[in-house]
Amino acid sequence: MKNVEKAHVEDDSSSFDPLPDDILHQILNKLIDLKILCSCKPVSKRFFRIITKVDTISFITKCTSLNPFLCAILSLRKFGGLKSLCIQIPPPREYPFLFKWKIKFGNKLDSFICLLPDTIYHNKEEYVSANGHEQEEEEEDMELRGRKHCVAVSCLMTAMMRLLMLLCSIKNIPLLETVSIMDCDKRWRVSASGVKVTEMRNDLTSPSESSYMRLEFGCRVSRCYVPLLELPVSGYVMKGVTLFLFERDDLTESESDSSWKTVDVDFEDKDEAAYCEAMMEIFKNHMGRIERLNHLNAGVDF
Repeated sequence: MKNVEKAHVEDDSSSFDPLPDDILHQILNKLIDLKILCSCKPVSKRFFRIITKVDTISFITKCTSLNPFLCAILSLRKFGGLKSLCIQIPPPREYPFLFKWKIKFGNKLDSFICLLPDTIYHNKEEYVSANGHEQEEEEEDMELRGRKHCVAVSCLMTAMMRLLMLLCSIKNIPLLETVSIMDCDKRWRVSASGVKVTEMRNDLTSPSESSYMRLEFGCRVSRCYVPLLELPVSGYVMKGVTLFLFERDDLTESESDSSWKTVDVDFEDKDEAAYCEAMMEIFKNHMGRIERLNHLNAGVDF
């Protein structure tokens, strides 16, 4: 009986033998998940050799500081054909606000936008049902204002760390063409691809590399509060909307205007699209409410 079972197992394990390497590579390349790929490595020397040539990997990590993350990235160098990398990180903490943030970056972090509404209604009827037809402008709660500022700064630190992780990946994985660092729900993404990755890699490996060993962000900070924001495209209504804009302080006026007026529309669902619309609505129709705050200086070792 044991001999029959053994023969059956051997037949199963050799079922891939007739397949050419390129076909087996196509099959294994669709697995993507790093845990599954690693569990397949011990199957055979052939599996191990082909798995290290896969070009796409995705995994979830609990690393939120740079040194453990760098160790994880260095371990991926054994995958010599890796071109696309997606890393999901659990959010660092629970926040009391419904917020979204976006960053714009080239060789450095150029700007960071954080939007924090107090309440969101999916349509006007839902808003009227909860508040009545009156649309009186409410005074901003000063304690709430301070808490929102703290959340925005915390989100900025998170975004900077994600960018450092992205730079770390580009620098240490030679063939990487696309990389995304995001939360597990696939929002709050920091990503780069194509020509942008190539340019960033060239800068990171140039003789001026030392300038990138520290991400410094001395910035202009602007804030805007809109008591009620009705969004004509999505139909959403937002109450108590606060927007924070952090910009690199050496940006020219035209570069600053560009970062304000071109919020990328790359969200994956209706809620995300509504937040993007809210940002554009503020920049278009509520510029008079925007106030400049004190400078904020931040540095993160890389």
